[in-house]
Amino acid sequence: MFRVRDANGKVLYQPDAMAAVKDVKPPPTGIHKESQTAAGHNYQTISRMAHVGPYVFSLQVAVDQTGYGELMERLALLFLFCIPLAACAAAAGGYWMSGRVLAPVHLITATANTIDAKNLQRRLALSGNGDELDQLSITINSMLDRIAASYDRIAQFTGDASHELRGPVALVRSTAELLMMDAADVERVRRGLTDILTESDYMTRLIADLLTLARNGLEENTAGRELFELGASVAAMTSRATIQADLKQIRLDVDPVEKLLPIHGNQVVVERVLMILLDNAIRYTPSGGRIVVKTWSEGQRCGYTVSDTGIGIAREHHSRVFERFYRVNTARTHGDGSSGLGLAIARSLVELHGGSIHLDSEPGQGSSFEISFAAADFAALPLKSFSTV
Repeated sequence: MFRVRDANGKVLYQPDAMAAVKDVKPPPTGIHKESQTAAGHNYQTISRMAHVGPYVFSLQVAVDQTGYGELMERLALLFLFCIPLAACAAAAGGYWMSGRVLAPVHLITATANTIDAKNLQRRLALSGNGDELDQLSITINSMLDRIAASYDRIAQFTGDASHELRGPVALVRSTAELLMMDAADVERVRRGLTDILTESDYMTRLIADLLTLARNGLEENTAGRELFELGASVAAMTSRATIQADLKQIRLDVDPVEKLLPIHGNQVVVERVLMILLDNAIRYTPSGGRIVVKTWSEGQRCGYTVSDTGIGIAREHHSRVFERFYRVNTARTHGDGSSGLGLAIARSLVELHGGSIHLDSEPGQGSSFEISFAAADFAALPLKSFSTV
């Protein structure tokens, strides 16, 4: 639909349908847009002037948009009714979907709320899909495993401590009661007081060892790490233990490696481990025996080995001698001054320093404890304090 007029306004061409559209005189330049309504129809018109050589024409184009308007009205009515229905359907679907999605979360919450100290072995069920909820359940189950293991260790620790303390306390009490029955016997009183002092010393050492294990060596491990030379520490500790060995007529020798053994850690703690091993070696080596402390270095590891000619330990006990209060036989009782905690403390302190402890022993052939640490890197560690004493 279009209309063409000449410069005088005479219509040169116009279809019959265009007659219903009102003529609009265009501006001299540019275009003119206009919406019109005629005979129940809606038109969109565009008018402009056109120059062809010396001639000037007026052009007007029209588009019947009646159907488009009716379509928009129907769409408006459709949206008016469908949007509320769609909103209701979306709300219902969202509620149903959220229930399906949150059901496993509610199950995890309900199951977790039922887990306490009485049923620490209970675990969250897995759907097997490997989704985020399964990963969450696996993480919570792993946490519960660690909590259960810690709870069992605490229960065992409490039971073992009660068992170990019950005997000395009963002996002190019974000895005191006997002394009260006949306080006039001076020799009897002296023997009784000696027994009480002996048991008191044993309980003091036992309580100190229990506190060390309860702290798991954490305070010693986190305080005062420094760079020190392991060979010098071994020489200093064996020199101190020589007096104790001489009292039992035991020969104590040191076989040092001909190189520096740098360790980054707490020197006091590392030396304490050596003293525990030397004390055990002296306690279970008969008179006339020999103890050798040998330092070594292999690649990025270094350490020392404490070997003795003592009573030895059968292989079936090797994995358990580092447990709290575990004793191989009647020769290893608290009557010899041992609390049964020394090796447990030694392993705990060594592991806190990233090291390892290994036992090699046979009955009647002595024992050999090898301690291994990671050798320090001089280039990576500042030499704030390189102790050699």
